[in-house]
Amino acid sequence: MANNNYNPIKHVKFSEVDYFQPPTHGGGSSKPLKEVTNEFRAELLSSIQYLTTVEGFQEKTTIAVVELENKATAKSHRPTAIFNDKTCPFFGDVGYAKHLIQITPSGLLALKEKISNGKTKQIIKDISAIKSILHYEVNINAVQDEKSLSVRLFRFNTVEKNQTLDNDFECFLEKFDCQWEKHSSNAVRLYRISGSTNLILQSLPEFAGVQSVISSKCIQLKPMVKSRLGISPPTMLPPLQDKDYPVVAVVDSGISHCDPISPWVVGRTTCVAPAYKNDEHGTFVGGLITNSFNLNNSDNRFPLCQAKIFSVEVLGNDGGDLYSIIQSMHDVAETNPQIKVWNLSLGGSTPVSKDEISAMAIMLDEFQDKFNCLCVVAAGNFEEGIREWPPTEELSDGISSPGDSVRSLTVGSIAHIDGIVNNQEPSHFSRKGPVSNYVQKPEVVHFGGNIMMNNGQPVTLGVNSIDSIGNSHHDIGTSFSTPIVSSIASNLFGEIGEKANPSLVKALIIHNSNLHNSIDDEHKPYYGWGKPQGSHDILSVKDYESTMVFEGVAQKSFEIEKLPFPIPECLRTDEGKVRAEFFITLVYHPELDPQKAFEYCQMDINVGFGKIEDGKFNSQVPLQKEQHLFESDLVKNGDKWSPIKVYKKRFPNGVDIKDWKLRVSVMDREGYEAQGVLIPFSIVLTVRDIDKEQPVYNEMSILMDQYNWEVSDLVIDSQIQV
Repeated sequence: MANNNYNPIKHVKFSEVDYFQPPTHGGGSSKPLKEVTNEFRAELLSSIQYLTTVEGFQEKTTIAVVELENKATAKSHRPTAIFNDKTCPFFGDVGYAKHLIQITPSGLLALKEKISNGKTKQIIKDISAIKSILHYEVNINAVQDEKSLSVRLFRFNTVEKNQTLDNDFECFLEKFDCQWEKHSSNAVRLYRISGSTNLILQSLPEFAGVQSVISSKCIQLKPMVKSRLGISPPTMLPPLQDKDYPVVAVVDSGISHCDPISPWVVGRTTCVAPAYKNDEHGTFVGGLITNSFNLNNSDNRFPLCQAKIFSVEVLGNDGGDLYSIIQSMHDVAETNPQIKVWNLSLGGSTPVSKDEISAMAIMLDEFQDKFNCLCVVAAGNFEEGIREWPPTEELSDGISSPGDSVRSLTVGSIAHIDGIVNNQEPSHFSRKGPVSNYVQKPEVVHFGGNIMMNNGQPVTLGVNSIDSIGNSHHDIGTSFSTPIVSSIASNLFGEIGEKANPSLVKALIIHNSNLHNSIDDEHKPYYGWGKPQGSHDILSVKDYESTMVFEGVAQKSFEIEKLPFPIPECLRTDEGKVRAEFFITLVYHPELDPQKAFEYCQMDINVGFGKIEDGKFNSQVPLQKEQHLFESDLVKNGDKWSPIKVYKKRFPNGVDIKDWKLRVSVMDREGYEAQGVLIPFSIVLTVRDIDKEQPVYNEMSILMDQYNWEVSDLVIDSQIQV
């Protein structure tokens, strides 16, 4: 029987011989998806003509939405023979199978000609893929009397078109008594406008080029629970003088100068006016980053991880300004490149739209790319009632911005004590995914509290931290599950050292959650893949299992494979079958298109673990998908275009495979020039004995040496404290 000793994760390098160019195969059928009648052509022409008469049409340009048939979402079905630079080009999307086109007077004439008189097989096929053409309706999420507005413009395919739109919009603003400034972001074309906001809101439909409008003060500070646990200082240990702690940037309401937490603060910056300062929330968050285990009665379900904090004060009693938050983060990151984890226990009060990626999410993705770091973001709190578990009705409890950031790690909340929901169940307030393109959010959860009812009144059963004067305090919210995960992430960066990168750290946390939690697919929108352990446990491997990390870069026209893949003999039955369970987590770093929602990720990487059968690769983890599945089915299942793919498969009766293979393949979007683009990825793969008895780790280590794999320990043994 195997002992439960600590063993390090193995880091495996791909060799040159692992990369190969597979044969290419043609796309879909050239047959029309439906009959293209003269009546349907006339209907489309009528829709296009209507666009020129609606309020908002400009002589220079306007925006329309082309909705495609459900069967026409794959690359081979995209009607690019009709919608292109010579007519009205695609430049974005606003939901699944709903594509944006830019209409100009000359392009409109050319488009009408193709729809009216096009007779080639390709044009007929393209027309058959169209369901409807509609005018774009500006998404306005702002009310009258807003002090300032954030107006997001469309982002076209060329610098020249974007500059023209900027000039036109600024000329439009000059008609009003207002002040404006354009954000420096390259990913989002965002203007902050103050003054005459009511008149501007009324007039914006006159300007074709506006994508959406929100209040600039869209990030709100959650009021803290007023009750305290006591007046004595909490059980909060100071940092050890001789220990090198990682640092988490806390983007919040500021950190108090009280004695228990001050020694943990390595830096401060603020953009909050003195009249609006309130550091209660930020201090509570900071306490959980530094001492979640000690503050919560040494409950071993909380991690031992500790980190120092850099206070980025951006939230006041009047909320937080999108501009100021992002700018403050950039300013701190420029001078503090050692900060690899940023905690954002903040967000909007409403679910994100699935028809676009929120502006703040895109800006966070841009920030993480620039500074090679990881943002850990709260899923947001549902406050329109007390949700039971499981939910008995459909609620408007989707993830709030910026929890839809694909580069970020989004955290939900579960209860740590029985109450209105049971221990380990999703907290009644924790928001759910998925977000646009069916990307799973939150990825993980941690303890964020619960409530109980007493004579019809809710009583808070919160997690423990500290208030601004250093007393013990408790509260609930995804704001407080998030810093626990931030502390874990920062410690992974610290312990792994030079090999650490955001994708790897994210993959390790998600993989560990999948290893130790069994989440039903129907509950995954709330749980993600479950609650991760502490950093030391994440990096520990038992004798009955072997965990390997594979890192590489994927590119178009190439696949990567490890063949043969070693499987320990101790996992084979007398009949030669492999009786084991396998866990795979893939996290990759695709190019992003900020103008798109359902096509935000421009490349898709797939991983499979299986065998060669009849000259073709047959994946067992995940199981090979049916070839007839539509694009929509693959996307909804999370098997396509999601930058995170997580699988597990158990073979209790064994599976008859002699030679196993790990394969990585790539696909790019229609219209995206992917040749030569390198996409970094991290794969974490665990092989485990079902009975937790066999010496899998040792046998796997010996086999990897025999196969001449280039292998190293992910961390040095002395760095791990068990």
